[in-house]
Amino acid sequence: MPYANNRGVSVFYEVAGEGMPFVMLHANPCDHRMWMFQAARFSNDFKVIAPDMRAYGRTDKPIDPYAFSALVDDVLAVCEKENVQSGILAGASMGSKIAFQLLSQTRGLFQANIQVGGNAFRGSSYDGRIEGYEAAGDNVWAYRENHLKELFAPGFTEKDQGKYLASLILNDSDRLSGSAIATLFHSFDDVDLVSDLHKIEIPTLIVNGEFDNSLKGGKMTSERIQRATHEIIEDAGHLCILEKPDHFDRLVSNFLSQNNLL
Repeated sequence: MPYANNRGVSVFYEVAGEGMPFVMLHANPCDHRMWMFQAARFSNDFKVIAPDMRAYGRTDKPIDPYAFSALVDDVLAVCEKENVQSGILAGASMGSKIAFQLLSQTRGLFQANIQVGGNAFRGSSYDGRIEGYEAAGDNVWAYRENHLKELFAPGFTEKDQGKYLASLILNDSDRLSGSAIATLFHSFDDVDLVSDLHKIEIPTLIVNGEFDNSLKGGKMTSERIQRATHEIIEDAGHLCILEKPDHFDRLVSNFLSQNNLL
């Protein structure tokens, strides 16, 4: 299993396919598996690289405070390990925040930017998430289940598809630490991404679901990026890539084709 190392932190990632690198950064409270549909679709044309963020999956789960920049460095360590010198960057939620920081400080590394729930602003729920995960301790399953449910469109987790996807995401909860997840959220305290959005000059696609609590922030973020396009997927929430993968993948394919990358 591939790992990269960033100053003693071991970062797990998976690779599928060959070709131009397509780096995908997941959201809270998921791991790299949230990109399962996109990895299956786009690994036909690209080398899909999907890391696990700190606190999730097989990546280390530190509970001591660290800077938000450490999360960016984790991704750069993976890129260095896989010899990524150009490619496409995608992110979702916290993954999109890491992507915005990464793009503003490393011009030229990526040629296109695709963000889901791409809100550069601090989430209004962050303080509550920190309290919830800290209170959960080593028993994160119940709180994580409610967190996940809130990120889908109303009623989605009552459907067969939603039940299956939720159970798949939650099935490693006994190996997670609420304190580590709270530390991950804390890393975004006092971080200003908005001031540097103008530095992102590559083609950018920002996608939100109709019921995404980041929809307003996604629109505001897209307005601050020179070459950004904003799309809304109806009847979907924050995790629209899992709810409506066919719709999302079409948007991405069209975007990449329009920019001569597919």
